[in-house]
Amino acid sequence: MKKRVWIMAILMAGTLAAGCGGASKDTMSAASVTEETSADYGAYENEAWDGVAEDGAVTAESGIEIPTNTSQKLIKTVTLNMETREFETVLSGIQAKVTETGGYTETSEVNGSSYYGRGNRSAWLTLRIPADKLDTFVTTVSGLGNVTSKSESVEDITLQYVDTESHKKALETEQGRLLTLMEQAESMDDIIKIETRLSEIRYELQTYETTLRTYDNQVSYSTVNIDLYEVDRESAPEKQSFVSELKTRLTDNIYHISRGLRSFAIWFAASLPYFAIFAAAAFIVIKIVRKIVWKKPIFHKKEEPTDPTSKE
Repeated sequence: MKKRVWIMAILMAGTLAAGCGGASKDTMSAASVTEETSADYGAYENEAWDGVAEDGAVTAESGIEIPTNTSQKLIKTVTLNMETREFETVLSGIQAKVTETGGYTETSEVNGSSYYGRGNRSAWLTLRIPADKLDTFVTTVSGLGNVTSKSESVEDITLQYVDTESHKKALETEQGRLLTLMEQAESMDDIIKIETRLSEIRYELQTYETTLRTYDNQVSYSTVNIDLYEVDRESAPEKQSFVSELKTRLTDNIYHISRGLRSFAIWFAASLPYFAIFAAAAFIVIKIVRKIVWKKPIFHKKEEPTDPTSKE
């Protein structure tokens, strides 16, 4: 009897041990999956930006191949100050040339009118011209009027462009890795972390894409600023011979004198109504002063001559 009791006790103990062992094995298996995913995300979180230096530059450690054969990215700007006696003709010619080259007008402002004659109209234009046609455009437009000043500038943005492009590729690689981790994650905490980082990456990618599009537009289309002024007499060239310069100065002086006399004549003729009003006002004031100071009437009546033969 005692033997049977011992045998039954041993069998029950073995059954309980086997059950507990299976449960522990299942629990450990589930925990190991979660820990593995968390460990993967933690390791990724620590290593994701190992290829990015403290100043934001992408390094070779990120596994991203930094482009080395990118062509130069140059932003060209040309500014022209022009004067002309044929304002409308030159302005129309500039607009026609912009259309011909495939460019477009970014801003346009025209001031003044031809009501008072020449010399008071002006236009400020900001034009975007395809970079490969910039030189031809500037040469053609310069011949439409008298160019008084010209300036050119070139900005090399190759390094900024390559750096932005490299950051964009690094973010796209990180985004792909996070999407892979998202499929393996079982912990809600890990999922939330991955989703948060993915949102940040999408925003940063949009910013970099916008910057690259802006760079592409500025490189593909050069900027031409034109200040156009209407004048009665165009400026003379800077370099002239003695005789030519003497002739130019004499004609300039005669021109300015004639313009001054013309302006005075116009002003005087246009002011005649005011002169008439002032003269009438002065006449009335003088009459009033005479009455007050010399006790004389403002308006004298003509006295009738007395007839000596008349009877009183």
